[in-house]
Amino acid sequence: MDSYKNIAYIILREARRPLHSKEITEIAKKKRLLNTNGKTPEATMNAQLVVDINSKKEKSRFVKSGPSIFGINKKFKEPKIVIKPANNGKIISEDFVKNSIIKWLSANGWGHFQFGDLHERGVDIKAKHHQYSRYFLVEAKGQGKIRQADEVAFVYSLGQIITRMKTNKTTRYYFGLGLPDVSAKIALRRLPWQVAKKLLLYVFSVDQGGNVSQYSWQDLKKMQELKK
Repeated sequence: MDSYKNIAYIILREARRPLHSKEITEIAKKKRLLNTNGKTPEATMNAQLVVDINSKKEKSRFVKSGPSIFGINKKFKEPKIVIKPANNGKIISEDFVKNSIIKWLSANGWGHFQFGDLHERGVDIKAKHHQYSRYFLVEAKGQGKIRQADEVAFVYSLGQIITRMKTNKTTRYYFGLGLPDVSAKIALRRLPWQVAKKLLLYVFSVDQGGNVSQYSWQDLKKMQELKK
């Protein structure tokens, strides 16, 4: 579950105006972002935001606009994601795949990233769309040292993402396999487009320059039908 501060930041960014801590809490409950058995979650929300502002000063993500009223600190700058380019001939690491996909998602309307310690264990990246109530869960793998390892990366990542597809048949969740281009080529051949369509599953291919290509079930269908 997100912390109170992360939840408040998400809500305030979407609202684009200051809100009372009680209002922030009520919105969080309606959106099911906040799951707590506490009797006074609005008091906890207020306290955590006040402490954050008092301790971090101008580096806080928040500003206080009035009694228990909070807004986004316009001077706060979200940390930039720095991608170290891979050298030609070098193996593409899992971290490089993750960072490249994060940059691509950021440029295509996705944000509110969560990593590693997700409730959906085994999923490397979780992102939420800035405008719509949609989520992307991506499982990433790096390049192997031998050719057989590239196929294993595809099979293993597919198995992991499938085990995380407990979304009560909602279409709010999209799923992705983040792979080096050599493994992605295997996925494009072996992953049936009908399965990708049913599971809302996409393939992200990352090359050594950090360039990302996204493939939908429609793309898989075209490629697989051409090879018949």
